[in-house]
Amino acid sequence: MKEGRVGRISSFSQLFQGLTEGQDATTSTSTSTVALERVFVYCLCWSVGALLEAEDRMKFDAWLRERDPTVMPKVDEGETIFEYFVDSSSGEWEKWKPPHWTYPKGERLDFSNLLVPTMDSTRAQHVIRTIHSQKVPVLVVGAEGTAKTSTQLMFIGEQDPNHMLTKRINFSSATTPGMAQYSIEAELDKRGGKNFGPPNGKKMTIFFDDVSMPEVNKWGDQTTLELVRLLVEYGGFYFLDKDKRGDFKTCEDLLYLAAMQHPGGGKNDIPNRLKRNFFIFNLVLPSITSINDIYGQMLDGRFTGQDFDAETLNVVGKLTDATIRLWRTMKTKMLPTPAKFHYVFNMRDLSRVFQGILFTPKESILEGGLRAKEGLLENFSPQNMLLGLWRHECDRVFCDKLATEKDKDNYGTYINEIGQDIFGQELYNNACSKEKFMVSFLRDDIYDEDEILVEEAPKIYEDGGTLEMIRERACMFLDKYNEEYPSKQMELVLFEDALKHMLRISRLLEIPRGSGLLVGVGGSGKQSLTRLASFISRAMCFQITLTKQYNQNALMDDIRILYKNAGHKNQPTTFLFTE
Repeated sequence: MKEGRVGRISSFSQLFQGLTEGQDATTSTSTSTVALERVFVYCLCWSVGALLEAEDRMKFDAWLRERDPTVMPKVDEGETIFEYFVDSSSGEWEKWKPPHWTYPKGERLDFSNLLVPTMDSTRAQHVIRTIHSQKVPVLVVGAEGTAKTSTQLMFIGEQDPNHMLTKRINFSSATTPGMAQYSIEAELDKRGGKNFGPPNGKKMTIFFDDVSMPEVNKWGDQTTLELVRLLVEYGGFYFLDKDKRGDFKTCEDLLYLAAMQHPGGGKNDIPNRLKRNFFIFNLVLPSITSINDIYGQMLDGRFTGQDFDAETLNVVGKLTDATIRLWRTMKTKMLPTPAKFHYVFNMRDLSRVFQGILFTPKESILEGGLRAKEGLLENFSPQNMLLGLWRHECDRVFCDKLATEKDKDNYGTYINEIGQDIFGQELYNNACSKEKFMVSFLRDDIYDEDEILVEEAPKIYEDGGTLEMIRERACMFLDKYNEEYPSKQMELVLFEDALKHMLRISRLLEIPRGSGLLVGVGGSGKQSLTRLASFISRAMCFQITLTKQYNQNALMDDIRILYKNAGHKNQPTTFLFTE
């Protein structure tokens, strides 16, 4: 990402001022010239070197050490000055350490809303906090999956709601200037004359997520971002009401944060006139140590010595290393091409593997679920179950994305090599010799003597046994569907591939905030299997019916119905749209 020299220098001045003045100022700077030099070098790294990637940070660190090694911190191998900060009380270099994170209580984990602090997020929040305190807007840029939004949300979560309100606005290619202005105006109250501000005299931080997404028109302008620039630079925008149109509306006590992806590769940049108003820095992909910290803490919180034996905990300790190695292998070996444009493996894929593991109830791992109680699972033990579950989740996340049999065979080779190397050949072969199918529809509804439903079947994610066992269960649901919807009967033959696809779709629908893009030739059963999986999950399958008169208003009416069912009535809903 390009930024002008003046912007870099002003960013340096803002950061230096924030660290040498105010409450969090370095107290030893008045007496120690060396401490002041260290603050200077720190600010230089996070302003002039703020947009560098990990490899370039190493070069920048080496360049600074050539100039004056006495001011630089002593670092371990593979580290740079970016892993250190100047302690405000002592004036010495200290290494960044994330605060301790405690695993939330309860059996069900709200995985999508978990925010685990890492070294990367901690040092980024320090910079944001310093700049934000001076009422200067902050823009965070970074590649996919670098936790830009999560870092900003962690910072927003620290704010005292008695003094600072927050508002998050997600930009997309369809966001217009009017929509952006209305989103902000809706939060403001009149303060007098043409001045508006947050209610009760408070301040408000507005977070623009994906700020580079608005459409570029044929003249090369992003009109939505020009409105944002007007707001940030001049502190307001113009009235749109007929009687006041053209008058300037001043918006007081507003502070701004923003996040965007790196421009290029089909992604937009933002205008330089908007950039100049922001303090900009880059978030790099987290290090392997940081990734280990994130998921290691989650697994340690979930799998404790009170519930699991030493052999199972030994497997738990190796899961993060195995998953990271597989993810890095897929990233380097399975590269995107025009025919395989979706071969993109980022941090989100890594998190989905752990989401599946943490989504599984402890009972399913310790006791094997319903099939183990029926004595239908061979070679069952908690460690075999956990390792088989890991293989199943890796298959669902990585293998299901692959488009050719050759790629799937290569994936099988990679995961077998990594699994045998980390977990040991005997344990891995015992646990993963047969393909595992995890399902959540084995339990039956409970009826009383009068055939009245007393309790719906619990959805427990557990081992479904062999495909034949699952096929019998799936056919029972298919017959039920045809009985309930005689006008929409589906005459399906659940052969092996169709059944596997249905299980994949069912898993996506059961996971919180689950979604999927089904790619295949026409007539391969994408819609039919989705309807069956929705019925099994007790979700309403909602689909738009296109006609010649179908327009934007009709789409809004359909979405309104969808929102009423999913939001107001709290009914599980599958939104199925084709082509």
